[in-house]
Amino acid sequence: MVNRGRSRGCVTCKQRRFKCDEAKPECRACQRLELSCGGYNSLEYPKIMFKDQNHKFCNKTNQVVGSHGRDVLKPATSPSRSSKYDVQDREVARVLTSRRLSEPDTAVPFFLSHYASMGRDMGSTRGFFELLIPAYLSQGEESALSLAVSALASEILSMWRQDSSSFRSPRKSYSRAITRLRIATQDPIERGKPATVLAVLALQTYENASAIYDLRRASSMHHNGASSLLLFVNPDDMDGMVRAYLRKFMLHTEVSTAIRQKKPLKNIAYSWLGSKDTMVVAETPSSALDAIGASVAELQASYTQFVTQGGSTTSSEHTINEWRVEARRVDAELLAWAENVPAHWRPLRLKSGRDIDSSIPTYQSVCEVYPSCQIASIWNLWRFQRLLLAKIIVGSLDAFSDLGHSGFACGRFFGDPIDFANCKQTLQEMVDSMCYSIPFHLGNRTTRSSLTDFTDPTIFLPSQYSLEDGTRLVRDGLNAGLSREDHRRHVIAQGPWRAMHPLSRLLTLFSEDHGEVIATILRPGQKEWIRDQFLRVATLLHLPSDPGNNIETSKSPRMSTDAKAEYLAREIRQGAILMSGP
Repeated sequence: MVNRGRSRGCVTCKQRRFKCDEAKPECRACQRLELSCGGYNSLEYPKIMFKDQNHKFCNKTNQVVGSHGRDVLKPATSPSRSSKYDVQDREVARVLTSRRLSEPDTAVPFFLSHYASMGRDMGSTRGFFELLIPAYLSQGEESALSLAVSALASEILSMWRQDSSSFRSPRKSYSRAITRLRIATQDPIERGKPATVLAVLALQTYENASAIYDLRRASSMHHNGASSLLLFVNPDDMDGMVRAYLRKFMLHTEVSTAIRQKKPLKNIAYSWLGSKDTMVVAETPSSALDAIGASVAELQASYTQFVTQGGSTTSSEHTINEWRVEARRVDAELLAWAENVPAHWRPLRLKSGRDIDSSIPTYQSVCEVYPSCQIASIWNLWRFQRLLLAKIIVGSLDAFSDLGHSGFACGRFFGDPIDFANCKQTLQEMVDSMCYSIPFHLGNRTTRSSLTDFTDPTIFLPSQYSLEDGTRLVRDGLNAGLSREDHRRHVIAQGPWRAMHPLSRLLTLFSEDHGEVIATILRPGQKEWIRDQFLRVATLLHLPSDPGNNIETSKSPRMSTDAKAEYLAREIRQGAILMSGP
């Protein structure tokens, strides 16, 4: 039975809130679950913190865990807990920081804490970052995963230190990781380890960020390699559970990529949908949304192909009717999804000047806050899928009047005009909701991100903590297990990246095939507000407006603000093709 354990239980059982039998030297529970028993000393795990302006991390103990400071925890094998790790990511992160850190090691704990730990849990997982810390802790210093994480972390910390070359030029750490990974993939044992797949995905994350900063198309080489390596992972033991989570993550990537490219899902993605391998772990709202997203991708691909290539006049009306029927069916699934998410996932609406500081830019004085950036991103993905379906219906109702090859008269509509009005309302509501989420991600930040942001008292970020105790709306799980300070730190770290996706996607949507239909239904000034927030994100993330120029300093009179934003959004979409989000 799960409880808080007796006061003399081992450290690991106390952390896991399991009853400990207090066997010596290691308790039987830890031996049975193949966990590293922490012993019976009372340990306090400090948090990572900044030490003045030196940008070094410090802690209060010299505790070393395992022979390398990494051999800590493995996923539980208990059938009753097969859908999650026994020790949650926050506890693992504390163990990670339980040794004194030297300057070369600073980047890794910064990355794992702020990007792979805070604001993430197995209830909202997509399966990569949530698995990264336990796997990293189990690896040696020169393993492929350790080197890959180090390469990625170094570039991220360089960005926070305002190194303008971050992600824009090859680094020795990246080359070392590639070399070590090649060795690992040639070894039959290493090739079948989930840690090797995670190393490849970490390098794909590096490639994604590099492509965005280079304003180029991201290569899918590492993603495709990870797909191949998953076949070698043992599907029967605990590795099989990890493989299931990784497949869910990669399925999410495939669905997001198909939607962004307006192409059908690849055959390998279809093989993962509903497969026995992925069903060994519990379905999360995120994975359920990906299954619906597969239908959105297919419908959009069919619609795009018909619009760009044209169809016969006799078959067009039948095809259009099929689109509308399918779009309504899928939209009904999306509405049902929203009804079934955990109650604490639902956004909490705040008003500027009443609930949050008036220095925070808002749209219509409204801000919606979430338990975490990850959950906010999942909601924006849901909104964008609904937006795409409404756009397809609006396009079909208009019968492609501006497409000469379709042969329809301008202004001719098919179906009930009420459908057109309903879809326009859905489009407006989805765009509004995305706008309401932006203040949560950005707060009142306006300048290039730096490490001092984490301790800057002039930065205000709206959250559930913004409400005074006397009027605060209390809902179970609203803070996603985060303290007020951890919530603030994770939003500062992840918020701009999360906001970049919906803002850039909206801007490209307005300018691509028949996007002007959407632009015409926006409220006065809404498109300009979206554009300004996107350019603010570009400033926060140090993104260039074109190769070699900084977005803040590029003041060319030949490029208007609208043109600059659309150009940058279009280029970023190429780099973000394999990233999570809308």
